[in-house]
Amino acid sequence: MALSFPKINWLYIFISICIAVPVGYGFADYELTWERKIKTNYFIGERDTYVLGACLLPSALGHLATIWGHYFRAEREFQHSIAKVTAPASVNQKISLWERHIFWGYTVKYWFLVVVTVLLNLTWFIYPMYTGTADMIKRFGNLGGISRQVGNSSGYTVVACCGMILFLVLRRSMLHAIGFTYSEIIPLHRWLGAAIVGWSTIHTAGYMIFLGSEGRLQSDINFYDKSRGTMNMMGVFAYGAVCILGLGAIPWVRRRFYLVFLSTHRFFTAVFFIGMITHFPSPMLWYYLLPTIVLFLVDRFVPKIMQARTIEPEATCTFNSDADIMRMTFVSHEPIKPYYPGDYISVQIPAISTVYHPFTIASYWPEDPYTMTLYIRTFEDSKLSWTCALARLCGNEDKRIRVKANVDGVFGDRRHDYLKSETMIIFVAGAAITTFMALIKAIAAQIAASDEPLRMQLHLICTFRTRSELHAYGSFLHQITRDPRFTSWLHVEIFVSRPDKPQTLMGAHAHVVKNDIMVPSNKAKKEKKRRFASFKHTGSILKRALSGRTIVASTTENEKAPSVEADDTAANSKQSSIRRSGSVHTVVDLEDIAEESTGDAIKAINEKAPQEPLSTAAPTREMTYNDQRLPTFQASHSTSVATRLAKLDMLATFIMIAVPVAAWCVARTVAWEGPSNWCPTTKLRGTYVTANCRWTYALIPGTIQIVVSSIAGYFAVWLARTILMRRGRDVEKGMPYPDLDVEEDKNLSVQDGNWDEGDVIYSKGRLDVKKAIQGFVDAGVGKKEKGTGLVAVFGGGPDGFVDMVEKQTKQAKWSVDFHRETWAP
Repeated sequence: MALSFPKINWLYIFISICIAVPVGYGFADYELTWERKIKTNYFIGERDTYVLGACLLPSALGHLATIWGHYFRAEREFQHSIAKVTAPASVNQKISLWERHIFWGYTVKYWFLVVVTVLLNLTWFIYPMYTGTADMIKRFGNLGGISRQVGNSSGYTVVACCGMILFLVLRRSMLHAIGFTYSEIIPLHRWLGAAIVGWSTIHTAGYMIFLGSEGRLQSDINFYDKSRGTMNMMGVFAYGAVCILGLGAIPWVRRRFYLVFLSTHRFFTAVFFIGMITHFPSPMLWYYLLPTIVLFLVDRFVPKIMQARTIEPEATCTFNSDADIMRMTFVSHEPIKPYYPGDYISVQIPAISTVYHPFTIASYWPEDPYTMTLYIRTFEDSKLSWTCALARLCGNEDKRIRVKANVDGVFGDRRHDYLKSETMIIFVAGAAITTFMALIKAIAAQIAASDEPLRMQLHLICTFRTRSELHAYGSFLHQITRDPRFTSWLHVEIFVSRPDKPQTLMGAHAHVVKNDIMVPSNKAKKEKKRRFASFKHTGSILKRALSGRTIVASTTENEKAPSVEADDTAANSKQSSIRRSGSVHTVVDLEDIAEESTGDAIKAINEKAPQEPLSTAAPTREMTYNDQRLPTFQASHSTSVATRLAKLDMLATFIMIAVPVAAWCVARTVAWEGPSNWCPTTKLRGTYVTANCRWTYALIPGTIQIVVSSIAGYFAVWLARTILMRRGRDVEKGMPYPDLDVEEDKNLSVQDGNWDEGDVIYSKGRLDVKKAIQGFVDAGVGKKEKGTGLVAVFGGGPDGFVDMVEKQTKQAKWSVDFHRETWAP
């Protein structure tokens, strides 16, 4: 039998090499720069060749390869993983060790990256201490020599860390291309920032001790000395800026005052960089910052350019005040870059602020490649918050209006290794359901397109505040509980924890929530005064709303009541489930837990249905789910769309890298302080002249590079939007209310979930996570005896809810792979 070998991913290998070369150079930098003293000058020379060849060139090539792979890796990885849900179960289908979550909820690959970062920091500090301490002791004695060398080593470590920290906030990074995700890298960015504050403190303390031992504390830190004293004062400003950055990044401050954090973070980062360079003015300092600043600016401009040329600079916005949920839809005149489950975009509303806010894309790309849909919550947000300002802009009339909006992205680096698990359990609260909407549709499309039986069991357990929220996410919850393409394999439990608002029961959404079916609780009923009891005598319409369900009058004898339709749908779903999931019976079926109570609920509802029928003129559903396409990505030609956009993206990226770097190289050849031999001989003319030369040649080339990159980026975004607006309709026309034809308005009404016949089955009360987990444990799900990597559990929602799910998971000693999905910044 011939041996089969795995296919070699040459792009992965190339990007790995492009990362390894700068990292290896970072380990050897001190030896090359300070020990062997590679020739450096005020003008471009040998040192520039080393930096451009060993740091910037691999970084640029790796980033270009990442951009190309960004359009295809997501599809390749996703299609490879999604195919596992219908593949035969085997040992090889377990979640890989590399992707498994271990300490404090982080993956093995994250801790590998942490180890590499710690080793780099230790190398940058220990190696200079090892090579330079003896010489410093000879010159300044034990106290002065050791303290000065500690200051030197920690200062060098700060500079080296600054060359790495911006690399960790790129939305399209080479690290993403080799398997790391943005959510895994951002914590490392924060810890590296804390390390910079720590190393800066050690640097400051070391030099304060040295200057104090030498009696030079006052003479070397002042503004009247126009050389060393002024440079040290700039260092004091830089240290103050980095301390403010550290305080603002504390989680409590960052989450409660995010806009303040964002503004101060940007401002004081610039202050810190300028202060650091003027504190130790040397052209060599910019070598550490050049690669990461080039890629950072490219990452901030190119995605905006790509979306500005396709997506219309306006969005259709609808605010459901009953559920405190906004729906935003973006439209493009050509297919948008394929986005996958878990991908997100950043949105800016010029009428509110210039800040971009990230939101998970809720829509499923193959269904409509020309649109993107977001759901944004406003519940419990401050009245001064960005989301509440957007809600006021959208109005509370539940009408679709247009608002000017700019889009940055699509971004996404999610690994879908969890689809290899045999069981996936999703605990979700409120608006976090949007994170899983596209994933559930993608699984359903894969099942429909495959001839293989379903291998993976998926349980969705979600909780919402009110019944209105069940219909705030379009028809999604209704579809996954009524469409046989979902009910045949997806086990859903829905909880509603609070009563509806009074205005909901008497308002425009009363006809939506009245058909929902509540599963009666098995708990003993407590005698207590019902809420809204005083409203029961206000009219027959309100009585029907408070009843929880109203039967629509049948126009013919052959039409079935919604309760019968719901019963038949459930029966068909049960039969289909037996047919499709016969190969796997290892997971607890939550439907069994509530099977009897659900049947009793439907029977009781039929018996207690109000005698007074609604008007037959009430709106009815004019389409069925069978008429809705549920295609896969391949069926929607995602590859051809990605190929065309990848070429344009790479061209824009190349220009945004090449032009600023060329400007920097040209600036390095210009004699800014007179003849070319002036600054190299300034030591003979005094320290003041030397300081001026060093400041000039350290700041001007880097400033020119940033200015050229910014001008090119803003001009490209403006040009792309101008061309789009000229070839399309005027964005002011029809604002704020869009001109929708009858068919378009009908389709949007269906998407909004304004059903009159449909209903959603839910349970009243809070979700008992502990009880739900215990049910799975009792059924044998996640037992350690069966091995690890077989069960994936997601907790989605606010931090408090996710923390509670994670806590209960640990207390149950559940052998599962836990994933956090939270919107906390």
